[in-house]
Amino acid sequence: MKKRGILYLIITLIFLFLSFYILSKTDLKDNVLLSKSIQIIIILFFIRVSIGCTFYIRNQYEMKKYSYDIIMNLGLLLFINVNILRMMNLLVQNWNVLKIEDIYLNTLHSFSYFAMLTLPCIVILAFYSILTNLVLVKKEGFSPRRLLGIILGIFAFLGLFGSQAIYYLFVKLLMGTDIQFIKYTLDICVNTTLSYFYTLMIATLYCNWMAARHIPSYDQDYIIILGSKVNSDGTLTPLLKGRADKAIAFGKEQYDLTKKKIVYVPSGGKGEDESIAEAKAIEAYLVEQGIPKKQILIEDQSTSTIENMRFSKQKIDSEKKNAHISFSTTNYHVFRSGVIANQEGMNCEGMGSKTKWYFYTNALIREFIANMMQERWKHISLLCLIYLTMFVLIWIGYYYHFLVIV
Repeated sequence: MKKRGILYLIITLIFLFLSFYILSKTDLKDNVLLSKSIQIIIILFFIRVSIGCTFYIRNQYEMKKYSYDIIMNLGLLLFINVNILRMMNLLVQNWNVLKIEDIYLNTLHSFSYFAMLTLPCIVILAFYSILTNLVLVKKEGFSPRRLLGIILGIFAFLGLFGSQAIYYLFVKLLMGTDIQFIKYTLDICVNTTLSYFYTLMIATLYCNWMAARHIPSYDQDYIIILGSKVNSDGTLTPLLKGRADKAIAFGKEQYDLTKKKIVYVPSGGKGEDESIAEAKAIEAYLVEQGIPKKQILIEDQSTSTIENMRFSKQKIDSEKKNAHISFSTTNYHVFRSGVIANQEGMNCEGMGSKTKWYFYTNALIREFIANMMQERWKHISLLCLIYLTMFVLIWIGYYYHFLVIV
């Protein structure tokens, strides 16, 4: 990691040197030459930022950290790399005629182009989200929580036509030439919003996929089994059984490879509609599967994932300080559980059990919404800053006639 820091410093110095060198060799009175120089410097700057995001993400994964910042950096990396290709294409195609206005328009429409490029992917995801949720409702019964995929899918489609709908609404309220300026601004803002959420959605899917397929190192002292609702008779639901089975399988693999036994930590209290604490139900299942009771440490007071991690850590710390800890949960839940574990001061690794294909999408959407809500003020602040920047760019272009709105 220190080597990457030194390398990134060297890259930054090279970028500064090349930027000053290019500008020193540029005739500032030659509009085409100046435009090419500016475009090349912007491309170099974006490449530097792209490398920085890549280094950060790799460092986080090597440190076995779960962080929402990974999603933010991955989304930024995706957006930047797409725009690097667009800027290179603009530079090559307009090498002899490139103007400042071209760079301005390319920058202003960066979010719109990105939204267009990712449109096929989003349409497919929206269709798949609606389809899987219809199957979920049919097989598992109706529940408001099981409509999230349908709602998100419809929202994705509506977002494609949102600017037009708002525009026609304004047509009824406003008159005159300023309506075109308002429409143009709305188009930019809607595409900016769509691009922002598209990048985060794609980044979230990738991070969840990577977290779910991860296998912890075989030197674990404890493995926390995160609880969920049990059946009315106190037995495990298929979802909870999957978590327990994943933990058991890992414990056996570790013992076969290293001869090191692992302590299982069933975690989960008793809900109002449950006949037994989730941890007790998991313990009974572990014993049925041949796990000795001396290898089981129960935490039966928690009512949420945060408490699962916090109370389990307290139990583990009372037995062993600085223990190697892992956790088992369902595949869609690994990344967010890891984030919560890190926030509780636990440097641990997670593993994910499989779930039904039609259940996975709806659950993943819940995780995405939970992630967004967890960092909502950061997202609101960033979006407001982006909106302000885009509005200033539009106003500058309109005022200096870079931008012709008809």
